[in-house]
Amino acid sequence: MKVIFLIVLAIAILGTGAYFTYDMVILPKKALQEEKAQPPPPPPPDPTVQEFEKAKAIRMKSGKSVEARDALATFVERYPESSRIGEAKDLLGDINVTLFLSSKPTPEKQVYVVLGGDVIGRVANKLKVPPEQLMRTNPIKKAMLLKGQKLIYAPADFSVVISRKRNNITLLNGGRFFKQYAIRTAPPPPAKAGSPPTKLTGKVRDKVATINGERVTFEHANFWDAEFAIDTTVHGYAIYPEPDENSPPPAEGKAPKGFAIDPAGCTELAALLSLGDPVTLE
Repeated sequence: MKVIFLIVLAIAILGTGAYFTYDMVILPKKALQEEKAQPPPPPPPDPTVQEFEKAKAIRMKSGKSVEARDALATFVERYPESSRIGEAKDLLGDINVTLFLSSKPTPEKQVYVVLGGDVIGRVANKLKVPPEQLMRTNPIKKAMLLKGQKLIYAPADFSVVISRKRNNITLLNGGRFFKQYAIRTAPPPPAKAGSPPTKLTGKVRDKVATINGERVTFEHANFWDAEFAIDTTVHGYAIYPEPDENSPPPAEGKAPKGFAIDPAGCTELAALLSLGDPVTLE
């Protein structure tokens, strides 16, 4: 009887231990494995999407570009972490440039009445705007102007931020987002020596327009067919148009040094930027 009792007791002890082992160790481990095998839960809905669609609909449904611009500018400033921020910036940038470089009246635009003897360069200096902007906005193809002619222009305070991290170039007007341009080709960052500053600042040094390799000015008859580049004082970098696949390779020592973007973007920047506008590389 003692032997049987001991056997039963041993079985009970072993069974209880096995039960607790399964319940306390194996089951939780199995549950954890099953939990890891499950796909991640879907992200919560972005509450800003509805606001973006409202701003977008203003232009799509009513064609009110100024109202759409203002609504999108508010969205970009209020919701910088929105899942639609990239799309909002692209749309806002297109509207900004279209309005700025057109003769369509907007609240910020002003009118200059041409005086006798006025030419584009003189008027541009007087108004503190690029001559290219006056030509694109009005539009004008000749340097000479007619007395009494009305020129529409928009005062601006442009600056440029070149971001290696975001791989884009952002144009700001008065510190507010205006448009962004994707960088297609970038120079390698300088070799680290000591603790270089995280940001480098400079300004627009020159705007270069060339046709068949020869530099031209805004007085040239085919000026807007030129290839444009923006030279800066930041490491001597330029913002230049990415050549297409059929372009001949540059001569030795003539390859641009800087950041390549879409050619249309360089043409826009040439019309918008003035010499001396701030440039930041980060």
